[in-house]
Amino acid sequence: MDLLELLRRRVVVGHRGYPRRELENTLPSIEAAISHGADVVEVDVQVTADGVPVLSHDETLERTFGVSLNVRTATLAEVKKVEKGRYKVPTLQEALEVAAGRVGMFIEIKHPEDTPRVVEVIREMGAERWTAVISFHEEALAGVDLYKGLVYAKPPGRVADAKKLGCHLVLPHFRLATEKAIAFAHRLGLAVVAWTVNDEATAARLWSAGIDGIATDDVEKIRETKPR
Repeated sequence: MDLLELLRRRVVVGHRGYPRRELENTLPSIEAAISHGADVVEVDVQVTADGVPVLSHDETLERTFGVSLNVRTATLAEVKKVEKGRYKVPTLQEALEVAAGRVGMFIEIKHPEDTPRVVEVIREMGAERWTAVISFHEEALAGVDLYKGLVYAKPPGRVADAKKLGCHLVLPHFRLATEKAIAFAHRLGLAVVAWTVNDEATAARLWSAGIDGIATDDVEKIRETKPR
């Protein structure tokens, strides 16, 4: 599986897995996204105090697990003790093992200093062709010799910046994914994936505008809008 080939066929991206069904950024959430038709799964990564990339959008587990533990100042062993029913915090390696050969994966880096460890895990897992490193931070992507994408949420957009960085895709907030912006990105050879879309009308507009992918919390709903 090659991620760029997948994007050319247009994709539904499970945002943090399938959070409408399962707790975000967990293995059950990734499994649910895959089983309900996601083409790509997006996950967020933080690195523990002992250097292990794990899945978490926030630095602490307060919002997701109800525990104030800071992932970045805790060891992996401490993070792994946290449970919420059948949910645990997975490592990036565990997430890649679940996704391998089944879906593509976007790996969002929240802190630029985490990039080397994330890249190391991707290479160790042989996942270079079906993953992309994505981030809001240019410095997290600079010099990365893998598929990569720039995420942004403010006008006028960052398509030209992404091209200069050597990115392969851009990931704008859906309000910035206009037909004109999508066409501009395509002229520069960049795929466009919009986030986070949970209603059919917005999804239909984006598909009509030529979007390459839509990230969503509700994989099944947006899957139904995808052009056949």
